[in-house]
Amino acid sequence: MRFFKTLHFLSLDVVLSVISMQMMFYHFFLRHWPSWEISALLGISVYLIYGIDRQIDNRTSVSRDALHAFHARYASPLIIVMIGLFVLNLYLLTLVDNALILSGFGMIIVLLGYWFAWVKRVLDRIWGLKEILTASIFSVGIFLPTVERFGFSRELVAMGFVVFLLALQNLWLFTLLADGGKWHFWIILMIVILGLLLFMGLLGTDLFILSVMFIIWGIHVWIYYFRAQMQMRYLGDIAFASPLIYILCHY
Repeated sequence: MRFFKTLHFLSLDVVLSVISMQMMFYHFFLRHWPSWEISALLGISVYLIYGIDRQIDNRTSVSRDALHAFHARYASPLIIVMIGLFVLNLYLLTLVDNALILSGFGMIIVLLGYWFAWVKRVLDRIWGLKEILTASIFSVGIFLPTVERFGFSRELVAMGFVVFLLALQNLWLFTLLADGGKWHFWIILMIVILGLLLFMGLLGTDLFILSVMFIIWGIHVWIYYFRAQMQMRYLGDIAFASPLIYILCHY
């Protein structure tokens, strides 16, 4: 338990989740694994995004939980680590395709706009907007390398949409646990995801992929009904590492 909480405080659970998800979908559509450079770029980028998020959050509001308190206490060494990883990412960019580099710069522009809106509290004006944008960035980052090589298909778009909804389910769950409020939004979202997964199953979507997404959905539903506490946030995040099951079975 302590091990997983440490991973969560360092945002390594999110890094593991994003890389494993990206590897699963990349392999499913392209039938081979992504290069280590692509996975490393994604993992480091996600770590930097979450690390910067925590620092912005601590500077724009009072730390409300142990996670933010950890990032406030160790802000200096964490910022040094992030600077080093940023330099490493610049080097990794020289090892990937130009198309992926251009897409990556596009994502950076989106992120800068997102952070600017956050600091200026534009996102506070509409409940849930921050989480919607975060889930969008999360899902696009996962599927971007696959789309660059495979292109678009109805199945890929459907899976990307479900991943977006699953990420939003996770974010809204713990936002509501922290602040209270509009639980009916979360319950509707839970039902919509279940319906989409069942519908995709009827259409013949790969059962292995569906099972992984059902596991993620089920973990969050279990937290809601049986352990609705902020302390379970690490479990909500690590749920997205469920694609490791796919990787171990297909590697």
